[in-house]
Amino acid sequence: TLKHFKLRNTKIRVAVLEALTESSGAVSYGSLQRMLSQYDRTTLYRTLLIFNEKGLIHKAYEENGDSYYARCFGCSVSAHSHEHLHLKCSSCGGVECVEISDQLKSSLSQLPFQEINISAKGACSACVSA
Repeated sequence: TLKHFKLRNTKIRVAVLEALTESSGAVSYGSLQRMLSQYDRTTLYRTLLIFNEKGLIHKAYEENGDSYYARCFGCSVSAHSHEHLHLKCSSCGGVECVEISDQLKSSLSQLPFQEINISAKGACSACVSA
């Protein structure tokens, strides 16, 4: 996967990609730091920046100075598109991606936005069904 994006397979890149791929939702920078504590925080931050630029991940949510990152599927450097909202769960604290209606997608695509970031707070699907 990394070679597809013209990135070398370093230990931290593989570890970050695995952590985000295995997650069911977005993961905070703080959580990534704790999970990958053997790596320098600056190297982790730079890895996230490179992954975002290349279309491997996207910044899903930001709150109180902590950014949440999620794995992209089907994005590239030239086509980094996310037509969904990010739900921050007020119960468990997780962040999940929620699809939006085709009507809203159509309306948004007709406007000259450079970036769209839609977020909401409430209960996630796991907490609602619990």
